[in-house]
Amino acid sequence: MNIGFLRIKSSLLSGSFFAKKISLPLLIIRTATKRSAGSTKNNRDSPGKRLGVKKFGEEMVKAGNIIVRQRGTKFYPGENVGMGRDHTLYALEPGFVQFYRDPLQPKRKFVGVVFDRKTKLPLSKDQPRIRRLGMKEVEINNN
Repeated sequence: MNIGFLRIKSSLLSGSFFAKKISLPLLIIRTATKRSAGSTKNNRDSPGKRLGVKKFGEEMVKAGNIIVRQRGTKFYPGENVGMGRDHTLYALEPGFVQFYRDPLQPKRKFVGVVFDRKTKLPLSKDQPRIRRLGMKEVEINNN
């Protein structure tokens, strides 16, 4: 019986065979276990611009009072109301605020200032515009 094929070569047992195949250095390198803090780029926020209606319907305003602060023209200036370059609507004359829609331009909302609380806007086309012309009303007593 031939059992020579069961013999193992001595070079395999000596360890030189494994030393040649595995030639990695046996160094242990310790890596960082504490992760460094990352930075976020989306954590900035700006304060609100305080937009919106400042004086509501039938509220008393003085000349120069801001009625609406807006971006774009959500509201349009009507009677005795001016518009600033940032679309802010302000009163040109003292009076009472009214919000209304013009039948000629039904998609637009207008803001007007009237001198009497009972006056309703919009005025009809044949009616003259109510203007103060820088004058004050004075009562004259006829005694």
